[in-house]
Amino acid sequence: MTNPAEAVRQAAMEAENTAEAPMPSNAKPTRPNKSIPVAVRLAPDDVAAIEELATAMGVPTSTVIRGWIQQGLATSRDTTVTAALDQITADIQRLRGLVS
Repeated sequence: MTNPAEAVRQAAMEAENTAEAPMPSNAKPTRPNKSIPVAVRLAPDDVAAIEELATAMGVPTSTVIRGWIQQGLATSRDTTVTAALDQITADIQRLRGLVS
């Protein structure tokens, strides 16, 4: 097994040595949809409630908020009955997880 510190040192050296080299033609970006930070204002009580929920779920607060935004966008994009039923089912499962 490789020593983790040595593996990091080797990766850093390789990155330094190839920093100016062009990307290979078959290389795929690892973050093709780089995210953009967005600031929102929330009441302190809301932030506390979100933080408490995130802690109970074992995820970062930003993950909870991002999920809600993505869920809202998906809901507004897909208006079929099947999509609505899928959303209701997912919401029920999430609620069951929160109360158990």
